[in-house]
Amino acid sequence: MAHGEALRIRVIKAVVEDGLSRNEAARIFRVGIASAIRWVKAFEETQRTAALPTGGDRRSVLKPHRDWLLELRRNENDLTLDAIAERLLRKHGVEADKSMLSRFFAGEGISFKKKTVHASEQDRPDVAERRQAWRCAQSSLGGRLIFLDETWTTTAMTRRYAWADVGARAIGHAPNGHWKTTTFLAGLTCEGLIAPFVLDGPINAECFFAYVEQVLVPVLREGDTVILDNLSSHKDEAAARLIAGAGAHLLFLPPYSPDLNPIEMAFAKLKELLRQAQARTVDALWDLIGRSLDLFTPEQCANYIRHCGYNPL
Repeated sequence: MAHGEALRIRVIKAVVEDGLSRNEAARIFRVGIASAIRWVKAFEETQRTAALPTGGDRRSVLKPHRDWLLELRRNENDLTLDAIAERLLRKHGVEADKSMLSRFFAGEGISFKKKTVHASEQDRPDVAERRQAWRCAQSSLGGRLIFLDETWTTTAMTRRYAWADVGARAIGHAPNGHWKTTTFLAGLTCEGLIAPFVLDGPINAECFFAYVEQVLVPVLREGDTVILDNLSSHKDEAAARLIAGAGAHLLFLPPYSPDLNPIEMAFAKLKELLRQAQARTVDALWDLIGRSLDLFTPEQCANYIRHCGYNPL
């Protein structure tokens, strides 16, 4: 049985906007579960709500404008199908609905999806040049690579998702005015996380020097390469001398380049573990961080490093 677009839109809205599951929406609107799953999937990937037309090649009207459409997608990749249709009509006088456009882009292997946002400063010529130079050299970095960085943790961390009745908000509870922020420092290597340290409060150059002197240097080996984000608190000359004195090399990542630091993926996993545990005292938080370190296996850490384009040694 064919279903109208109005029904499709109601099912999609119930899932995407109101938070119903596909099964719940199918039951409420009395459609097949497979249909509900298919309609929501099509909307999430292409924003299409209408059924695909049957018979004939509806994409043929777009073929003469293929290069223009693909160039528009490259230059403005966040345009909706409605906006693309408007541009197409204004520029070339061609009318195309969302269904036609979605099938065209699907045929080109292109889908509409959630954006991964990068710092716009990465596009500055000076930053882009430094990032490209780093990319060209990173596979040849020698010695044991140590990606050193810090991240914040608090006694107010909580799970980001929860169960709730349909149509109701999922309410969570966390301290509002009496919580503590701490800083966790560590180095990511292909062997795991090394030199872990927890600091009460934010980090500055003085704290970073103490960390390097008391925690990092004792575990450094001759020939290690220590890689840091391009932050002012990391650029302490005395700390740099200590690292060099241990026989290690010190490198700074290009500015605005957290995507080149694989420890960011380890920190993301750590924070998810902390949200699940919901520690509400500093002692409990620090104890949990310490116990979580064993969960970062050498294989997993090597995969983080490899994912960012480095050769884990």
